[in-house]
Amino acid sequence: MKGPVQKTCESCGHDFECVGYQCWCGKLGITEPQMDWISARYKECLCSNCLVKIAAGELGPQPDSTGKKQDNRARQS
Repeated sequence: MKGPVQKTCESCGHDFECVGYQCWCGKLGITEPQMDWISARYKECLCSNCLVKIAAGELGPQPDSTGKKQDNRARQS
């Protein structure tokens, strides 16, 4: 892809600018499990608002991909 491209977020419908592989979105700290979650649900890029929510764990899997928090909760049950 050459130059910025206007896209519409598949998640929320917001218009945004994509500059291709490793653009601004590459700096948001999306984990591999989060990226897998995104790619299983969407074919195109998501806007910064949605990606920030995913990176924070508000949407999709939690940022701690080690499962440590889940294990601790399971032991407390």
